[in-house]
Amino acid sequence: MARTGKSERTGASPKTVEDLIVEMEPVPPGGRPPKPPALPPASGPSRFPPLQRLLALGLVLVGFGAGWMAAGVRASLAEKPAAGGRGESRQDLLADGWVESDQGVFTRRCQGICRKPRLYGGGIIDVMEVACLERPCGQIQAKFDVVDGMGQVLGEVAIDRPGRQGERLQLLIESDKPQARSFVLQSFAARARVE
Repeated sequence: MARTGKSERTGASPKTVEDLIVEMEPVPPGGRPPKPPALPPASGPSRFPPLQRLLALGLVLVGFGAGWMAAGVRASLAEKPAAGGRGESRQDLLADGWVESDQGVFTRRCQGICRKPRLYGGGIIDVMEVACLERPCGQIQAKFDVVDGMGQVLGEVAIDRPGRQGERLQLLIESDKPQARSFVLQSFAARARVE
């Protein structure tokens, strides 16, 4: 059956298309939509009397001042001189489990916030932290024995890396031998070049 644009009744419903449209968009009595509410005259009393304006301005100024002071405090905290880059001293490092492996250079195995990476497919991985607190580390040379579960040496891992004063480094120790269980520090040296 072709549509002709005229009101046609269907076999399923006795209502015409116009009847359905009228049900969907009801028209209020009188045939016209209601008028929007009238706005108050422009010359009428203001919505914010002077006292409320002054109070709002005062609150904005207090908020601005608090933000200004917080930014100043944050900047002054960031400008504090830090020994070792983190405000640490020799006593702080020793209290946290660090060992002075060379003069002014401290080491420890990965602890606390230091996260060890995961190694998939066999083998082991460990991290040794180095803090160059009181002097430049120069060329850091560390040798580790790779040990199995029985304590027998399976091999050796050597790490060679530069370090600057105030820097904290993480040396990644890795062995792909499936029977390896731990690393034992064999030697550590931090040789700074003196000119």
